[in-house]
Amino acid sequence: MDATPLPAGSDSGIGGARAGGLRRGLLNLHLYGGLAAFWYFLIYGITSLNFNHPGLIPKLEGPKRVWTTPLVVPAESDNLKLAEAVRDRLGLAGWPLPWDMGRDADGELHFAMSRPGKDYRIHVDASEGLARVEEHRTGWPSILGFLHGSTEGVPNAPWTRAWAIYTEFTTAFLFFAVGSGIYLWARRATRRRAALLLLGGCAAASLGLMAWVYWIG
Repeated sequence: MDATPLPAGSDSGIGGARAGGLRRGLLNLHLYGGLAAFWYFLIYGITSLNFNHPGLIPKLEGPKRVWTTPLVVPAESDNLKLAEAVRDRLGLAGWPLPWDMGRDADGELHFAMSRPGKDYRIHVDASEGLARVEEHRTGWPSILGFLHGSTEGVPNAPWTRAWAIYTEFTTAFLFFAVGSGIYLWARRATRRRAALLLLGGCAAASLGLMAWVYWIG
């Protein structure tokens, strides 16, 4: 059987097929990776607007709730370590705030604690074996603020670590999206000179602003 020769300069050979497959693979990763990262970028944009325009997101704070519960208080002289032990024994999640804790005249510990969506004030009464907890819901801004750039989970809430993993994924994808976007554009762009001027001008303006802030601002 006689094989029909390919025309000179044809892109239908193995090299052309591989290049086409690479472009299709990059395009699919670019598109579907963007869909996977969509929610992170949406929340990041909303919280950025709220940081620049406080009050944009209504707080919708909930009522305070107060309860008392039995507590075996460990013997610990360090305030922060005792606060963390009390938190763990109460089964609460959050960060004790070292700048808002101390002991009263009887040596009993009281401290504030924070987590996304809630604040606590905890008063320990070791002599009575009790803890008094004041819980205050802080609304959506504190939750969204935590999601804005969290790189760690909330103590005693290991499932929140999933958002930190999502953050790492979207950060890596952002670099990939920029590189693959430029590559895909370069393969198909018609007005390359104008686009290169725009890209270079934006990069120069961004780097110039960062340099000004670092050395002058």
